[in-house]
Amino acid sequence: MRLDKLIKALDEGGVDYRFHLPPGVSAAEIEVSDMVCDDGKACRGAIFAATKGGRRDAHDFIPQAVAAGSPVVLCEHEVEERVPQIISPNVRAAMGRVASFLYGEPAKKMTMIALTGTNGKTTSTFMTQAILNAAGIKSGLMGTVQNDDGKSVGEAEHTTPEGCDIQRLLSRMAANGCKACAMEASSHSIEQGRINGLGFDRAGFTNLTWEHLDYHGDMEHYFLAKKKLFDKYMRNDWKACVNIDDEYGRRLFHALGERAISYSVRDERADFFASVKGVTEKGLAIEVKTPESRGGDEARLPLFGDHNVSNALQALSIAWSLGVSYRDSLAVLETIPNVSGRLDLYRLDNGASCVIDFAHTPDGIEKALSALRPICAGKLVIVFGSGGENDKSKRPAMGEAAARGADFVILTTDDPRGEDPASIIAEIEPGVKKHGTPYAMIVDRRAAVYEGLDRASSGDVIVIAGRGPETRQLLKEGAVPLVDREIMTDWCALRGRKVL
Repeated sequence: MRLDKLIKALDEGGVDYRFHLPPGVSAAEIEVSDMVCDDGKACRGAIFAATKGGRRDAHDFIPQAVAAGSPVVLCEHEVEERVPQIISPNVRAAMGRVASFLYGEPAKKMTMIALTGTNGKTTSTFMTQAILNAAGIKSGLMGTVQNDDGKSVGEAEHTTPEGCDIQRLLSRMAANGCKACAMEASSHSIEQGRINGLGFDRAGFTNLTWEHLDYHGDMEHYFLAKKKLFDKYMRNDWKACVNIDDEYGRRLFHALGERAISYSVRDERADFFASVKGVTEKGLAIEVKTPESRGGDEARLPLFGDHNVSNALQALSIAWSLGVSYRDSLAVLETIPNVSGRLDLYRLDNGASCVIDFAHTPDGIEKALSALRPICAGKLVIVFGSGGENDKSKRPAMGEAAARGADFVILTTDDPRGEDPASIIAEIEPGVKKHGTPYAMIVDRRAAVYEGLDRASSGDVIVIAGRGPETRQLLKEGAVPLVDREIMTDWCALRGRKVL
């Protein structure tokens, strides 16, 4: 795209910016085809967006980006480099809108679906994509675990990428024939304007529990950040599917009025309702009521926990609102594979089970343990820690949730980042002590997992929580490879055990 054409699109699109063109430089002679916000990815034809973060100001790296070939910069103030400059008061908030025009407004070519909430976004997004694909609506996916552009799947770096990365991924989806995109929308991305340049046809709200209060300050501001998705980013004849079992969900449901579709595992008056009729080692037997069926339809989910029934209802309600029969959707959910790192269950040859889960909040830990208790014939043991340099206030509550739900607790390291791992564990410990549940404190995560597995005998369930499918542990010294599943398989090799 020629730079002069991009500038014209920004003018017509009402983007808040000013344009600095150095003397002797012609915007009509400059071609731009990409946008990056990492100076290490700067190259010929790529606009460099100089974002500001808590630890770095990318304006400091503009010279390197220009030297690497970036012909244009998106910045917040004029810089010395002799390149055209798109100057905006907030680069992160402007990035998505500028990139949208650069990539040909790909979101307008698809049905856009956003899921927000503290927990459940990833599973619900996977379910929604699977249902739509089965219904012949080719769909891309953007989320915490992976991104799927309709042709290839790659590991995700963030729950919701930066604005330029979102638009690039959407452009690939559109080019690959996707007719819909299901994506997670984190509160950070909404608040920072990373989803600017997008409009959504459907949105879902899963729940709101204790998380990110270091960023939002309190639950009210956390809720208002989530609510912005529905207030600011919806388009066309949009609908929202809302979990009314959650107190903030009920509040949102009433605020949205006729735009909202309700789902619940507690209130039979909801538009979509399901009750659990039985639990086995193979999953859940449920009975579902929808606006089509009005009750009595049975299904079997290869998943555990009421929270996953809620996730299924979220996906069912969104797909139904897009014209997919709930019966077709249920058929997909009955065979859906487990999302990586979400209650991944491995049966060991000594009769014990190991479960790897992403639970990293008080609510997440409580739900994981309550989901596994019905299939645990022996002791329920949990190994977990808490991430460093984030919301410290939740740490005692995580310990309390673990001690309340498990028979033995092992506190260990998660991603300590710049904090002392032992200090993080010490802040979790008071919550564990409230319930008198026996516990151990082992800083080294590998040693802690080994201790939990060494304790396991027939009928026991060992839960390794907090990291799910993550492949790197973030330490003060930097990132090191660490995968919880590999720790389990290493233990099996050392102890002569097998995963069945």
